Amino acid sequence: MSKPLLFFICASLAVIPTLWMRRSYNRNPTLAFDPWSPQQQQQRQLMHYRAGQYNTWQVTDPRTVDLKDDATPIPQSPKDDATPQSIMTPLHVCERKAPIPHDEDMEIMQNHASHCPLSNEPPEKTTLLLLDGLQTFGRMGNNLIEFLHSFQYAKDNGMAVAIMQNSWATHLITDMWMAIQDQDINAWRAFVEQAFCVKIIVNKEELEKYEKVIPMETRDLFLYRREGFSELNEYIEFQSNIIRTLYRSYNNGVGADMRNFPVRNMCSVLDAIFGSEKESAVYSVIHSRSMESAGENLLARISRNSGCDKEAALKMEPEYVKAILEPLGMLEHPILFITDHQKPEILEKLLADPDIGPNIHLIPEEASWAGGDITAAVMSTAFIGNPASSFSGFIAKSRVALGYGNNFLLRKKNEDGEWVDVCDHRCIFDKSVMHVLA
Repeated sequence: MSKPLLFFICASLAVIPTLWMRRSYNRNPTLAFDPWSPQQQQQRQLMHYRAGQYNTWQVTDPRTVDLKDDATPIPQSPKDDATPQSIMTPLHVCERKAPIPHDEDMEIMQNHASHCPLSNEPPEKTTLLLLDGLQTFGRMGNNLIEFLHSFQYAKDNGMAVAIMQNSWATHLITDMWMAIQDQDINAWRAFVEQAFCVKIIVNKEELEKYEKVIPMETRDLFLYRREGFSELNEYIEFQSNIIRTLYRSYNNGVGADMRNFPVRNMCSVLDAIFGSEKESAVYSVIHSRSMESAGENLLARISRNSGCDKEAALKMEPEYVKAILEPLGMLEHPILFITDHQKPEILEKLLADPDIGPNIHLIPEEASWAGGDITAAVMSTAFIGNPASSFSGFIAKSRVALGYGNNFLLRKKNEDGEWVDVCDHRCIFDKSVMHVLA
């Protein structure tokens, strides 16, 4: 069996999700929203839901993100003179400020917005990459890769992304980010179009005015690897900007997803563990993902490409974890453990260790779901994950996008028997290391 075919089979088997979303939805189609406080009513004046007039839905909705006092207006390009200025803030997620400098974040966002093909070209000269249907290649971790790859494919091939309104992509987004507020789908559509430079398609007749429409299966998006792909730093900047766009509008339990179900709170884990202290909590997260034989084969492939140990990230032995956390002084702080429960002996060993065990915090079942676990890991002080897991990979990419260091996925023992990183933070985006998982 050829190596490319073997890796494809392993990638296909690795689509089992790290976590299952445990939802208890109210399936009443009439959504009930919590009443707003007087302060929230005042804050809402900063929003512009009138899509027909302004074609914008500001991300300062206090029901979706926390409005900060240090808001800074963003200058608009000449094309946007008719649109009220957005009020953007330094990026916070669950009250924790992302380390990326605000001016750097805004400069990158404005630069990519100025190259939006939907703004710069008429429809008859625009080719669309269409995301349609509900069938996906794998589950959530892979779907996030497919979503990010769709933007890269469109950029690399001079296209714009179009998304059918009721498709796998909108289901994926609204589960965790950009919830629909007040059942106002028109305002939501205008907001998402502006945020991502995409076209949300309600009826396929709308596609007729475009020069070309190229549908693409999620399997092909997952496997996309452009020959002679973009310079690595450029690729990271582009992908990171998309990721930050998601986190500017993380769901906080108010609103609905595309299926018209109430959304869950991305801060659920941090709220359950740290409560009112979540803003300043110092903690680490371990993501243990075994994936059985598929995980072994995937990590072996990544090991050959990067030089990392081919077992350590799967086994998560106490010695390996302590070698990471002790130099950081993190053995004195809480350690959150996220797992697929395939190998309970991993957690048992960590709990039995005298240095690690006392600080292990198990996430309450009622608070644990994919979005809550992702957010807790993304916003942690230090993260230990498995590079063969697309779930760990998205967490690590999100941390890079938000400006975090202390990402530990690719490590080996040096000649002195000490654990060291084999490459820097960029490796998780590097296709020569991560192949299709990048």
